Amino acid sequence: MSRYVFGVPSIRHEIPLQLLRNRPDVAPRIARTVFGLAIPDLPCWRPGPETVTLLSPGELHLDLVLVGTNADKPEFAIIHEVQNSCRTPELERIALSWPAYVTHVRQRLGCPVVLLAFCPDERTARRVALPVETGHPDFVFRPRTYWPGMLPAITTVAEADRWPELALLSAPGHLSDPERRNVLTMVLEAMHHLEPDLRVHYHDYISTCVPDRYRKEWEELVAMAIENYHWESDFAHEHQAIGRAEGRAEALAGSVLRILDRRGLAVGEADRARVTGCSDLDQLMHWLDLALVVDSAKQIFDLDAHPQNGTG
Repeated sequence: MSRYVFGVPSIRHEIPLQLLRNRPDVAPRIARTVFGLAIPDLPCWRPGPETVTLLSPGELHLDLVLVGTNADKPEFAIIHEVQNSCRTPELERIALSWPAYVTHVRQRLGCPVVLLAFCPDERTARRVALPVETGHPDFVFRPRTYWPGMLPAITTVAEADRWPELALLSAPGHLSDPERRNVLTMVLEAMHHLEPDLRVHYHDYISTCVPDRYRKEWEELVAMAIENYHWESDFAHEHQAIGRAEGRAEALAGSVLRILDRRGLAVGEADRARVTGCSDLDQLMHWLDLALVVDSAKQIFDLDAHPQNGTG
């Protein structure tokens, strides 16, 4: 079971950071391609200290520090913040804390430091990027902010396989594009290359970013991906009945229960037996669709008893 538990209110903060922790060399790639910064090509990038202790009581808590090293010596550091709000209190906090982040990490590591901030949309990125006057002559701090639409859309299997983290980071900025369906398909492709025990959280993250008008399209893609994954791999090896109706029913029933389990929704023994004992493929597909969106497993059968409230 994963030790990372992301609550719904924080998932849009934590998932981008987890993707960067998972592959630290994504951050310098973003710094070079999005901002044109001269980040050195270093052999190793790793997560660094995310809390900077001050001499006075208290600490500065950074979201993420990524350190590029050469022969175990820090050569460059990238502070990466996720900033989802541009309200006045948040801008005031940023004005006081972010310049301190840069100066303290630079003092601690003895190398150049840049701060990047990932924002959910263009408006927030523009507001957060406003210059911060520190009061010292010529010392004006300018955050480097970006949002998913500034990242290139990942639309090919080759790109999704090579840069799965970028596929998820960039996708929310390209959901109104003509390439939307391809972008979402590549998100599902990318998830196969990411930590298995976090895939449900990555799914939830993308789901929170998908506008309501495209949600059904996303859910259909997920349902097809899950069905194909289990049909072609797990259940192909576990069940000799593949290709027969009962084999497919067993695969679909397993998919329904697996989705509910991975979403943390408890399934009672009677309901579990009802799913595993069902041989109606249409009914199982209906339950599979509901399993992706309901708030509790019980809702699946409540909605099933009242079809007008279903997804159809």
